[in-house]
Amino acid sequence: MTEQLGLFDGSNAHDPAQTRLNVRESTKARRLSLRLLPPHTLELVVPRGTKPSAVQAFVTQHRGWIARAREEIAASRGAGSDRLPENIELASVGRTWEVRYRHAPALRPRCCVVAELLEVRTRDRDLGSARAVLRAWLLDQAKAHLPPLLLRQAQIVGRRPKSVQIRLQKTRWGSCSGSGNISLNAGLLFLDGSLVRYLLIHELCHLFSLNHSERFWKYVEEFEPDYRVLDRRLTAAWAQVPLWVHVA
Repeated sequence: MTEQLGLFDGSNAHDPAQTRLNVRESTKARRLSLRLLPPHTLELVVPRGTKPSAVQAFVTQHRGWIARAREEIAASRGAGSDRLPENIELASVGRTWEVRYRHAPALRPRCCVVAELLEVRTRDRDLGSARAVLRAWLLDQAKAHLPPLLLRQAQIVGRRPKSVQIRLQKTRWGSCSGSGNISLNAGLLFLDGSLVRYLLIHELCHLFSLNHSERFWKYVEEFEPDYRVLDRRLTAAWAQVPLWVHVA
């Protein structure tokens, strides 16, 4: 199916600057969906068993969205890959920082809050070093904020995970293992609270049912009646994660 898509997704195999539509077959997905993943990935999720003709019809129907996503990726490659953020907004916790950078050979690489500014300290002006420091800071922020939010929601849902892990991931906002461990993406901090709350409910409901069966979605609907709208918004929310989070 992947090879077939290359023939009709509008990509040009001879143009290396154009983003190809990556196809991922999923046993969990209930429907076809398109995702713009950081930093430069365009993905089509296909439920296992979907007929190629249905996939082609879906891609044809969404050609406009695909073209706009490719333009956005091309613009970000040129404009954002060589920049560091001047401001960082973590919408889910309602915090915004103005960022400044200090470079000195004797400095310990880390982020510090100085007079309400987020100061990124590195030993040199290497962009990769600064991004690594920012990613470490983001993980610390996520470890401080996301587990308490999850455990608070767990009291409402009535299921508590065995453990909570925080990671930086490119393709998943969260996951739940068969042993009851929940993993959350630090990038959730860039999303608004309603999307974070939905994702937490989604993963906690996997403690009732690990698959995406009707039974699972009934649990989700019990705690979030608008889950369909929120699920679509969450799928499209990858564009809200800044490039520096994933560009080395």
